[in-house]
Amino acid sequence: IAKDIVKGEPETSVAVKTVNESASLRERIEFLNEASVMKGFTCHHVVRLMGVVSKGQPTLVVMELMTHGDLKSYLRCLRPDSENNLQRPPPTLKEMIQMAAEIADGMAYLNAKKFVHRDLAARNCMVAQDFTV
Repeated sequence: IAKDIVKGEPETSVAVKTVNESASLRERIEFLNEASVMKGFTCHHVVRLMGVVSKGQPTLVVMELMTHGDLKSYLRCLRPDSENNLQRPPPTLKEMIQMAAEIADGMAYLNAKKFVHRDLAARNCMVAQDFTV
């Protein structure tokens, strides 16, 4: 939880992403370029960049926290036979169609911004507290 990151919100739950210490210079530059591109995104179905800390090491990218994690893990935890079962029923067909529509909305937004994701997969789609994707 970070304090005073969002104006008008005393506390905001965030996720912090770092680049691996053993990353090459090229990988570090790609990491910062990704954050630079993300700062221009303002779509409800694209994770919001909150800020970047580039002074010192490691470089930190601060993003909105998606409390239910990635879609692949979330759906696996809904399986009745899952060790980590969330005690929720699996999504209905209507809910799955809604998830697909939200993913499509996010991808359409990125396309309109001339951004190519290059790795669309359930493991890269995040689920928010309100279950939006």
